[in-house]
Amino acid sequence: MSLLQNSRLVGGTALALQLGHRNSIDLDFFGEFQNSYIDFLNTFNNEGLTVNSLQNTKSIHIFEIEGVKVDIVNYPYKWLEDPIEDDGIKLSGLKDIASMKLAAITNRGTKKDFIDMYFLLQHFSLNEMVEYYKTKYDTNSIYNVIRSLVYFADAENDPMPKMYIPVIWDEVKSVIKESVEKISV
Repeated sequence: MSLLQNSRLVGGTALALQLGHRNSIDLDFFGEFQNSYIDFLNTFNNEGLTVNSLQNTKSIHIFEIEGVKVDIVNYPYKWLEDPIEDDGIKLSGLKDIASMKLAAITNRGTKKDFIDMYFLLQHFSLNEMVEYYKTKYDTNSIYNVIRSLVYFADAENDPMPKMYIPVIWDEVKSVIKESVEKISV
């Protein structure tokens, strides 16, 4: 779809497509968009898709398309890696996903976010991920990031996602806590 050509699929779905660790059914497209909400809505309708508008702001358009939640976000931050092409869709690389997961956990970590972090820790050290975060968001302030990584209370009651690679929630928390203890800031 040409309206999404300057975007990348990010987040849990992009990570799940690359690692195959869990099910993810929402689509998050981040990029620089010149198109209006109406442009997107008209394009989806012209494709014959069933579309419901869930949210519309200057920088975020959220739709439900054929029962799937789709976020389209005007994203001003730099990309750390070139996208990965998969069936004509651009996926964010793991470095970008890692830095964005740290941002998501800092804002309010869900069980899915922590599980994704657990699997990302099999590819990068937490020190590396923090460096990606600092580069992507042009900041040296990581106190809240580190503190949020060991705050699991909000995620405790979240449902466990459907996993393709089995994992135990207590192990996820333990591995993340250990990585935080080893970090050099």
